[in-house]
Amino acid sequence: MKKNDFLTLKIEDLNNLGYGVSHINGKTVFVSGAVDGDTVECKIIKDCGSYFIARTERLIDSSEHRIAPLCPVCSQCGGCAYAQISYDHEREIKKGTVAGAFRKVGLPDVHIAGVCNDGNTEYYRNKAIIPIGYSDKLGFFSGFYAPKTHRIIPADSCLLHKPIFTEITELARKTMADNKALFLTKKGLPVIKSLYFRGAENNDTELTLVLEEESREAVRILCEAVTHDFDCVKTVLTNLNPGDISTVLSHDYKLIYGEGHIYDELCGAKLKITPASFYQVNRNMAELLYKKGAELLCLEENETVCDLYCGIGSIGLSVFRDHKLTGIEVVESAVECAKENAKLNGCEADYYCGDAGEVIERMNLTFDAVVLDPPRKGCTPELINYLCEKKKIKKILYISCNPATLARDAKQMLALGYEMGTVYPYDLFPRTGHVESVVCLTRSDKAT
Repeated sequence: MKKNDFLTLKIEDLNNLGYGVSHINGKTVFVSGAVDGDTVECKIIKDCGSYFIARTERLIDSSEHRIAPLCPVCSQCGGCAYAQISYDHEREIKKGTVAGAFRKVGLPDVHIAGVCNDGNTEYYRNKAIIPIGYSDKLGFFSGFYAPKTHRIIPADSCLLHKPIFTEITELARKTMADNKALFLTKKGLPVIKSLYFRGAENNDTELTLVLEEESREAVRILCEAVTHDFDCVKTVLTNLNPGDISTVLSHDYKLIYGEGHIYDELCGAKLKITPASFYQVNRNMAELLYKKGAELLCLEENETVCDLYCGIGSIGLSVFRDHKLTGIEVVESAVECAKENAKLNGCEADYYCGDAGEVIERMNLTFDAVVLDPPRKGCTPELINYLCEKKKIKKILYISCNPATLARDAKQMLALGYEMGTVYPYDLFPRTGHVESVVCLTRSDKAT
């Protein structure tokens, strides 16, 4: 088999990028536009050596799980990997993803609960970055980047993010069109290359204008238009980030209007959110996830807890603020924000900036429980050894956005004398290939 060959395949599985999975002559084929249970005619578009990538040309027999996608551009932007299957089946797949991660590290008997969701699969995102393009045919248009490119797929709306973001974007496009010369660079690129939104549950909105080049007049006109028409826009900033580079945002923020932040409430805790803050994009599901974590950790009244990777303090302050709370984070601005959030909530938490082990040793800190919520790469083996072998932490709550690194890290903890309870998947990202999980690991009485 080679590039441009046509195949008829029965699709066996669906991966977290939304590709159907099949095999031919012992070689895996990833098929775009196909779902598990389909029979398709497809064309090989790339030979990657150990596997093929193919594109569906014709649907021969439709899977029982297939549905008509509600979004006309989902197959092009790639944001909704599971747009073409029922949500019940999506939850089955995500549970299987978590279970499969544990099988791969040699832990096939771990109990995985059903995937939890609050029933809301649309308009849940409180964060969005919407790129702006320009062409002679379309004028100023907005949309989303095609996967692994800087090519914008035109789209007037999105079924995942808050509808207010779409409304503000429509006004921004109109304002740019009415002032075309001002909003185009000499190279014919939009001066404002992206609109970056953060939103609170009450619709308070933070807007950052990502700039291709500085233009005070363009920024002034757009800021005035948006804040005049939308009372919910509480603050506007700019972020200078020219060129086709892999990072959408730079560190170069400037405050234009308002205070530079908004507030949201999570499990009764008031939290200050800045453009650079980490904050879960699905606020309602984050509440359920954190409450489950508190239930699993089951702290006694006098027990102390350390929130590692604490960010702005959202986990600790939302569900552990009545306990002696410590937070550690390597991002200095996040630590300062966490300290402010603690004051907002009348909590006497201690927050430190630095490497976890170094801070704990330097400050001679002790606690009964630790909360881990690391980035996708998971924890380092050194940190796990430090917490489990040297500090002998009694209880560790692990919240993970990556089943593979959760399984890897849990296996190391089990080898160091810990026992693991049920793993609970929480779907904070419906229609996408991502799933969060939470599990509590407890030091065994038999551990030395």
